[in-house]
Amino acid sequence: MKLYGTTTSPFVRRVRVVAAEVGAPYELVNTAPADGQAALRAISPIWKVPVAELGERIIYDSRVIIDWLTTFRGWGDLRPPRDRWREANLLNAIDGALESGIHLFYLRREGIDATTLPYGKHEVGRMEAVFAWLGAELGKDGFGEDLGLPEVSLLCCLDWLDFREVYPTAKHDDLFGPLRAAYRERQSLAETRPVVT
Repeated sequence: MKLYGTTTSPFVRRVRVVAAEVGAPYELVNTAPADGQAALRAISPIWKVPVAELGERIIYDSRVIIDWLTTFRGWGDLRPPRDRWREANLLNAIDGALESGIHLFYLRREGIDATTLPYGKHEVGRMEAVFAWLGAELGKDGFGEDLGLPEVSLLCCLDWLDFREVYPTAKHDDLFGPLRAAYRERQSLAETRPVVT
């Protein structure tokens, strides 16, 4: 598999973690520099990462790539879904919080402190609502007890928000601290943690 993305993207990291857990080797095509962006745009009309090139097949979106990996490689050391529809709701909520954080990050990078605007306050409020809901869901139907896709996605989300200093995740340490501590040193997560290169 050729995986297009960056080492800082939480969506790319999610795929990298799952690939490691299921034993699927991949070549990362760094899309941060201009030549990587050109390569990405040559194969994807939506210009978003991650993109997986699997021979003649091109797959967009982290969740679709992960679906392909787990369909053809199994779940490896990850917990398979117990309730597919419930876990889809968990993933949608996590993605919603992450997308809010990404919007705020890109606006800040353009010199706009969106947290002072109604739009930014809405995005922060959405993150707070998602994390409160996820905290209430911990322990229900096994969420947070084993490492499955919702847990991987939540950990990648929290780490990215910390890395980009977009949202104070420490305010939810009472909820997510034990989960983060339990998997902090797991190889797939430790080796993919976002860092400035």
